[in-house]
Amino acid sequence: MKWLRSDNYSIPTVLAIGLHVGIVVAGFVAIDFSDNEIPKPKRPPIVNATVVDVSQTIIGKRESDEKAAKQQAAALAEKKKSEAEQARKKEAQRKALEEKQKQLAQAKQAKDKAEAEKQETERKQKAAEQKRTAQEAESKRLAQEQADKKRLAEKEASEKKKQELARKAEADRVAEEERKRQEEAAKLAEKKKAEEAAAKAAAEEAMQRAADEAQMVQSISGLINDRVTAAWIRPPSARNNMKAQLRIYFLPNGEVMNAQITKSSGDALFDQRAVDAVYKVRKIEELSKVDSYVFERNFRQVDLIFNPQDLRN
Repeated sequence: MKWLRSDNYSIPTVLAIGLHVGIVVAGFVAIDFSDNEIPKPKRPPIVNATVVDVSQTIIGKRESDEKAAKQQAAALAEKKKSEAEQARKKEAQRKALEEKQKQLAQAKQAKDKAEAEKQETERKQKAAEQKRTAQEAESKRLAQEQADKKRLAEKEASEKKKQELARKAEADRVAEEERKRQEEAAKLAEKKKAEEAAAKAAAEEAMQRAADEAQMVQSISGLINDRVTAAWIRPPSARNNMKAQLRIYFLPNGEVMNAQITKSSGDALFDQRAVDAVYKVRKIEELSKVDSYVFERNFRQVDLIFNPQDLRN
């Protein structure tokens, strides 16, 4: 239930009207209009008072709507006032900004004017400096041109002299080269003749050395064969035409390093006695005096066909 203000006289009026209406309705309900029943003794009417929520009545709703409308109007007026205040502030800010921009523009104009005047002064000074520099450069160019002409004339004279000296030097060089060529040709002819003679002598020497080497190899090979044969002990089984092929390895000092049968005679004892004979010889002193090149070619390993001549038939 809502509490109502005491200064509002419409509420008591409504309560009074409601009370009277309730009494009338109760009276109609209590009166019996039928003739068939004996009227009962009347009881004093009981008045039931009901508290009515004025806000739920037509008048209460109207007053509530009017109050809400007033509050809405007040809120709208406050909003408009606030918007107007904001608009006023914005306008003030806009005017202040425009004033500031105007001042900045004026300051910029003044600055641009001063800068333009400064640039104009500098341009005039630069133009005067360029003119003075150009005059100095022209003077220097003329002086340099005169100096270049003089230097060119001196250079041409010097070049001409150099060319004459170069022609003379070239002629001397060609003559010297021709002399050297002839001397070189004569030296080459003598060298070729000497080389041919040396080649001929070398060939003859090589042939002689080869003949001497062949003779020496044959001699030492026979010597090895004779010494091995002399050291051989003939086995009882030895017969005519028996022969064994030996391979003997010598050291550069002539010592026997190894000996082995490369082709058997068919008789094991014959072969073994042949190998034993090689080891008995032990060293061929003559090989220590042989040139190392000849030794490596002919005596590092020697193949010997062992075939004594004093075998029985």
